Amino acid sequence: MASRQELFSTIDSALSSPYPPSPGQRILLMSTIRSALPLFQSLLCYPGPKASDRSQVQSKEVRLPDSPLISLDDMDVQIALKLSEDLNLNEIECVNLLVNTNKEWILSGREPLEIYRLAAGLWYTERRHVIMSLHTLLRAVVLERGLETDLLAEIQRHLEDLFKSGLRERLIALIKELNREEPVGFGGPHAERHLIDFRGAIVERKAVISQERLLLSHCLVLSMLVSRMGPKDAKNLLAELRDFAANVDDHNDCAELQISFSVMFSLVIAFVSDALSINSSKAFLLSSDATFRKEFHKLVMTTGNSLVVEGFVNVVRLAWIVHLIYTQDQGVARELFPDTDERELINISACLQIICSKNVFHFLLTKVLQTPAYQNDEEDVVYVYDGYMHKLMMCFLSHPFTRGKVKEMKEKAMATLDPYISPISAEHGDSSFLLDSQIISQPFASILELVGEVYKRQPELLLGNEDLWAFVNFAGEDHTNIPTLVAFLRMLKTLASIEEGASKVFELLQGKTLRKVGWDTLFDCLSIYDEKFRQSMLSSGAPLPDIQEGDAQALVAYLNVLRKVVENGDPTERKKWFSDIEPLFKLLSYENVPPYLKGALRDAISSFIGVSAVMKDTIWSYLEKYDLPVVVGPPSGNGGAQLPSQVYDMRFELNEVEARRERYPSTISFLNLLNALISQEKDVSDRGHRFVGIFRFVYDHIFGPYTQRAYADPREKWQLVIACLQHFHLVLSMYDIREDDIGIAVDVTHHSSSPPSTLEMQLPVLELMKDFMSGKVVFRNIMGIISSGVNSLINDRTSQAYGFLLEKTIHLSLEIIIIVFERDLLFAEYWRPLFQPFDVILSQDPHHIVSLLEYVQYHFLPQIQLCSIKIAHILSLRMVGLVQLLLKANAAGCLIEDYAACLENHFDESVVIGNTKDDAGVLIMQLLIDNISRPAPNISHLLLKFDLDGPVEKTQLQPKYQFSCLKVILENLDKLLKPEVNALLHEFGFQLLYELCLDPLTADPTMDLLSTRKYQFFSKHVENIGVAPLPRRNNNQPLRISSLHQRAWLLKLLAFEMHSADMAESSHRETCMAILSNIFAPCFGENLSVPDLSKSCKAESSTFGGVFSKIKALELLESFKFKPPDIAMRFPQFILNLKYHTQIEDILRNPTTSEMGGVYYYSERGDRLIDLDAFHDRIWQILKVSDPHSVSRFNVEEKGELKQAVQQLLRWAWKYNKNLEEQAAQLHMLTGWSQIVEASLSRKILFIDDQSQLLFKLLDASLSASASFDCSLKMALMLSHVSLTCMAKLRDERYLCPRGLESDSVTCLDIISTKQLPNGACHSILFKLMMAILRNESSEALRRRQYALLLSYFQYCRSVLDPDIPASVLEFLLCEEQGDDELNLQKIDKDQAELARANFSVLKKDAEAVINLVTKDAMEGSEAGKAMAFYVLETLVSIDQDKFFLGQLQSKGIFKSSLLEITNSFVKDGQHSMEALQRLCTLQAQLSLLLRVSHKYKKHGAQFLLSIGALEHLGSCRVMNLHAKGFARQSSTMLGRGQARDVDEQSLLVTPILRLVSSLTLLVDSSEFLEVKNKIVREVMDFIKQYQLVFDQILRQDILTADDVTLERINLVVFILSRVWPYEESNECGFLQGIFSMMNFAFQLDFGQISDMNKSKSELIFFRLCFSFCSYIYFLVTKKLLRLQVSSSSSSLVEAVDPQQPTLVALVHLLDSLTTALARAAEEKFLLLSKIRNINELSRQEVDEIIDVCLRHNFLSSHDNIRKRRFIAMVEMCHMVGNRDQLITVLLELAECLFNILLIHFQDDDINLGDISLLCGTLRTTLERLEHLTEVAYYIFNITEFLLLF
Repeated sequence: MASRQELFSTIDSALSSPYPPSPGQRILLMSTIRSALPLFQSLLCYPGPKASDRSQVQSKEVRLPDSPLISLDDMDVQIALKLSEDLNLNEIECVNLLVNTNKEWILSGREPLEIYRLAAGLWYTERRHVIMSLHTLLRAVVLERGLETDLLAEIQRHLEDLFKSGLRERLIALIKELNREEPVGFGGPHAERHLIDFRGAIVERKAVISQERLLLSHCLVLSMLVSRMGPKDAKNLLAELRDFAANVDDHNDCAELQISFSVMFSLVIAFVSDALSINSSKAFLLSSDATFRKEFHKLVMTTGNSLVVEGFVNVVRLAWIVHLIYTQDQGVARELFPDTDERELINISACLQIICSKNVFHFLLTKVLQTPAYQNDEEDVVYVYDGYMHKLMMCFLSHPFTRGKVKEMKEKAMATLDPYISPISAEHGDSSFLLDSQIISQPFASILELVGEVYKRQPELLLGNEDLWAFVNFAGEDHTNIPTLVAFLRMLKTLASIEEGASKVFELLQGKTLRKVGWDTLFDCLSIYDEKFRQSMLSSGAPLPDIQEGDAQALVAYLNVLRKVVENGDPTERKKWFSDIEPLFKLLSYENVPPYLKGALRDAISSFIGVSAVMKDTIWSYLEKYDLPVVVGPPSGNGGAQLPSQVYDMRFELNEVEARRERYPSTISFLNLLNALISQEKDVSDRGHRFVGIFRFVYDHIFGPYTQRAYADPREKWQLVIACLQHFHLVLSMYDIREDDIGIAVDVTHHSSSPPSTLEMQLPVLELMKDFMSGKVVFRNIMGIISSGVNSLINDRTSQAYGFLLEKTIHLSLEIIIIVFERDLLFAEYWRPLFQPFDVILSQDPHHIVSLLEYVQYHFLPQIQLCSIKIAHILSLRMVGLVQLLLKANAAGCLIEDYAACLENHFDESVVIGNTKDDAGVLIMQLLIDNISRPAPNISHLLLKFDLDGPVEKTQLQPKYQFSCLKVILENLDKLLKPEVNALLHEFGFQLLYELCLDPLTADPTMDLLSTRKYQFFSKHVENIGVAPLPRRNNNQPLRISSLHQRAWLLKLLAFEMHSADMAESSHRETCMAILSNIFAPCFGENLSVPDLSKSCKAESSTFGGVFSKIKALELLESFKFKPPDIAMRFPQFILNLKYHTQIEDILRNPTTSEMGGVYYYSERGDRLIDLDAFHDRIWQILKVSDPHSVSRFNVEEKGELKQAVQQLLRWAWKYNKNLEEQAAQLHMLTGWSQIVEASLSRKILFIDDQSQLLFKLLDASLSASASFDCSLKMALMLSHVSLTCMAKLRDERYLCPRGLESDSVTCLDIISTKQLPNGACHSILFKLMMAILRNESSEALRRRQYALLLSYFQYCRSVLDPDIPASVLEFLLCEEQGDDELNLQKIDKDQAELARANFSVLKKDAEAVINLVTKDAMEGSEAGKAMAFYVLETLVSIDQDKFFLGQLQSKGIFKSSLLEITNSFVKDGQHSMEALQRLCTLQAQLSLLLRVSHKYKKHGAQFLLSIGALEHLGSCRVMNLHAKGFARQSSTMLGRGQARDVDEQSLLVTPILRLVSSLTLLVDSSEFLEVKNKIVREVMDFIKQYQLVFDQILRQDILTADDVTLERINLVVFILSRVWPYEESNECGFLQGIFSMMNFAFQLDFGQISDMNKSKSELIFFRLCFSFCSYIYFLVTKKLLRLQVSSSSSSLVEAVDPQQPTLVALVHLLDSLTTALARAAEEKFLLLSKIRNINELSRQEVDEIIDVCLRHNFLSSHDNIRKRRFIAMVEMCHMVGNRDQLITVLLELAECLFNILLIHFQDDDINLGDISLLCGTLRTTLERLEHLTEVAYYIFNITEFLLLF
């Protein structure tokens, strides 16, 4: 089945597209055609039932071709056999049909009858695809619409071969066979009569067969133009025509009539083509066969009894005559049979006599061309019919032989007695039946009417048609008969349908070519009758003379010609044609003038409205002077008071004159004329008040009671209704209402006792809105029209002459309803509760809403579909219970199918969408998108077939189970057929799916559906539409824009799946893998393998150094990486000279929409575009209002320049719209690209191979794009975000587990073999990043991201190895791996040094530009920008060489500026704004820069900072003061939550300041201890004294409860004091007491309490603090000769004088605790190294326990394998080993310091040996423990000395 559909899709997309097929499409097309030739040759031939196959099916086991054995159940067997019987189809084929039906529709859970109907429908769909494929090929060859000649020639050659092999005979046979009541036709007597079509709708099988026959008959017609018909086919067709015509006579079916037309025109085309082939190289086929001529003439001359059959055969006889006379002229018959000349002429004459006597022309006119069946036939086929009718008539009228017969018929018609011998009476109406009867009896008049009808639909055939104009001149001569004159004038009316025809007709009637026929005759006749009437009125009592009916009919015909000539004439020339139109008005007021003549007069008058503004005003004045007045009285049928006297006005003519005749031409024309005049009014300031009388006349007397009137002609009924509706439409659309008008109307409504208020108080628009908002007359009548139903409209449209008028009525009614919806809410605010919003009025009758919505299935007039969809959109947004209402009315199912069918038809169309607001497919997509977020259940849920019986979020979507919009959208998005035509629908389709995934109710069902293997979120389209070249801007910019949006939505849809997919579900996992494979690179599943990464550095280096293939993500980036189109304003020079450009710029700067007085509107995509009409009006308003006199004084040339300038501005606005849309589309595409890249890298990068390579490619490409000249600022912002993500992932990915699945083991090299990019790649990244930073168009927001990227890059470059793993551990790991000499720390250090030099060289090249830019941001930018800039400056300092950057920055004064800002920084208490936080971040960055200078340049850096007054500025820093105040408040009162936050925020700066001060204290030279004037010491001490309170509070912190930050702060304070406070002689600040108190507490602390801190880092910081304490003691002991007491039992005198100093006992206790910690750390290190060595021998449980201890659960997922778990455990244990190593180092340094202090005391002669002996026991034990530790080997001499002393 799919092959048939693919056949049609391939042919249709290549040949029906508005664009020529691409080379690929052409190759596929020709291959498909060649493979389908046997299928076309045996058209609709299928294998029949077979006994052996039937037995196989009954056995319940069937083997289909290329498939395994299939088991059937009883129901399957029953259905298959039923299909075989009903369709005359082989049983095995029926089983195959069931299999394919199950693929197309889910059959489980369905009833057998439904399954049967689905299968039968699918079989007929397959047949239709085959027929449509053949039809498309024929149509392409015949119509030749934009296709290449050689392609058409090749297709035609294949078609000719098919017809030569008997395809035409097969077509004729099928058209006949399918009409039989048997299985090959529409079924036997017991066959199922219904089936389910592709929409899921139940249809009659006979109707489907009828459409097949009609399509085959169209193929037959087109085949006549591809290949000549043979004699046998001609005779068969004639016989078939008689049968089909007889069938039409019996049933009068529209489809049967169209089939008969096709067969008839096939013969006409064959004969006319053969007759006209004298000028072509093609040989005669029919005329060269004398036997055929004889036999066919005998057949065609055979007459029958049926008038309908004879009518069809007469048309063939006409074509046969043309064929005979033209082939006779060429002597074909004479050459073959010389003696047949006379016999041929006799036969021609006899045949000609028959068709003239039976008036075949009238049959063609009334029974063919004017029938609804003909007019509703396929457009292309009707185009062919009209073309050959033109050829047939021109051949007949131009040949001398037949022209003589025409002349004879004309003479006979002229000699006929004129039937109009009596005046018109009211009893006989307009007696138009007399005219029609005369035309029936006069073939010449019928010829004239027929010629006019032929050229009505294709007026372009008039161009250059000299034969036709020759006939016109002939037909217009010497008219003596009214019917022929009327027929001639009707023909002229048609010929005046185009400009050239109008000019010729005007000249023809203006000149003297035609006697008795001319414009003078018309105007003279009007003047004569006017004179007669005026004279009669002057004679008292004399009745008005009557108008002869013949004159009236002739006048009507003349006026119709006049109307067409004026309407279609050249706009310039027609102003000169009729200078005086007053005679057209003079007869309007006379009572005895026939209403239809008045109608013709007013119609003619209306054509002059558009001639000029002066003419329009003239018409108004003449109407007021001559036409009947409109006297407004009570409504018709109202029993109230009547007018005091009867006057002859329009109301009287309507109710008394026309109502009696049941014909209303005068009223119709009156309304049409007034509507035309009102529509041209420019002054609408009175809001329609001056036309309120006309409105009341229409409202009360015409439209209100229109249903109660009788109508002789139903067409006039609908013409009258249309005129009323047009008037209401004008009233509602033209006039705006002020709020005070609404208020007055409310007051009148509330206080008026009678329903109608006075005319002075009425405004038409308000009266209409009241009517609709209260459900009165107009509302009821309009809803009555609409409620007749779409099926009734379709039936009338296809079978009734008034069908077109009813269609227009429905259209106007729907448009009026839309306008009411647009305005009712404003009125409802003022008018409640008397008047309700329109949706409330509609909801009172659910049938009204259903009727409005069901017109979506009406396809004859797309505007009706559009209106119905717009109304559905409005109702869906207003009515929460709309879906429940539809469900309750049992209309939901039909509505779902109708919307889906409408959407599918628009997908199948081959017309490019011009105005998206007028396309039903686009409106349906917008309806679905806009309602997704509405309360459930909403219209989107309904149309997309979500479950409405339960929770929407629990729906299991099955688009194949029922025909719905979702099924249509998914099928079309899956195939993406006709991308040039359906690009916009594809775009909205992807957007719809994305919005469904975003909505919380529809997300799960939609994602589950899209993740199935069939769709996989359409990731396969990345290969075709994603990376396909964009259409060129100059060729098809709308398609280019839509293509960009389409790709953007697709990428966003894929990104959403990558972000939200649950990888535990197999379908989502497979989908994500498919997306990754399509966009990035091959991905890993659970059991995939990757190469061993032990040699990854070498492999990656070669990969990055070589040429790599582009991945799809980079191709996607290249596809939209182009220079955005220009949207800059360029004024014409003429506008600049007039100095109006500033006012135009003001207009464009106003962002309001055109509805609010601006010039903008928002497109369906949300782009703000210029409304060209509003812009045009505003420009002219400026020109006219600013200086109207200057504009009026322009000469002709200047006025032309002005118009040209305005047009140039409009062209710019149009181009601006397109270019702005393209810019938005480009940004949207970039947004989608960035989302898919970032979502994939953030969530699913572990599944991608070669992560480093991929990240580098993406980073390099995004940097290159952002640095390019074509990249806009907005694009650069997005690209910088992608670059940041890639850089961050590069940093993270370096320490991830190397993937390799050859074994579950990990090695130590997995840690060392980092995935560092080669230096060349890093160099490239930095170089391109510098280009991006220094780009011309930039912004602070962009530079902030670029600065962040630069910082991330340098962080990446500095951390080649894991910084948490010390070098000693890395060396140990290297020693463990024997035989590997490629990787060593020296090589890594060397590479890192080379990279640092390369980075410095890159920056040095653009150092000046970079520093200028960064320092400018640091000084002038926002707080966020300043912070980032200072961090960048810090980074530059960190990589500086030879103080290059220091000198640059020093010259910019950035350091002094930073210190000044730090000094003046101030944050108010309680200020928690984002600005305050950003200010704190800036201060931190500034301090970080200063600290970096001190650390980087060591002594020189510190000296430089001191030279610029760093300590002085820090000493006066307000932040430190606030911090001190905060501590003071905290000590005195309890702080509130906000106040505590202030202290925390401000304390963030205390630690950086202390760090900076501590770095400066390194300059303190201990050798200058005795120099009191040490400047550095004085400054530091001044700083300490300035912030004494801060230091004191820090020293008072509890060590046990302190966090890491507090411990670090204590350590910094102690370090600073230890460096400078020994120089202070006095202790007035009390710091020594605080330090000694903290020392005593720390030294006496039990180690068990320390181990309870839970954090090894805190333990390390604690011992570092102890080391600072001991260093301070050692300084006092060595420099100030301080001697500590052995214990606290010292003399009271010392305690009274000095603070509580630590004792030697405390030091020994600290040494003991240190020994315990050292032993434990050494043991833990040994155990960890042992576990690292044996990591591959640990079980999963043991590995997970290690991970649990390290709190690294978030690094794992449930599906991670044992190798990754071992890697994480090994890395974490390495980190722990590194921490233990650091602790051991600190402990050993601390031990050495303690040894030195104790040694000094033991070696002191003044020490009391008795007190010392107290320490020996504890100290000896500790020393012995230390001696046994291998970690203290370097300090063994100290231990030995102690032992000797002891």
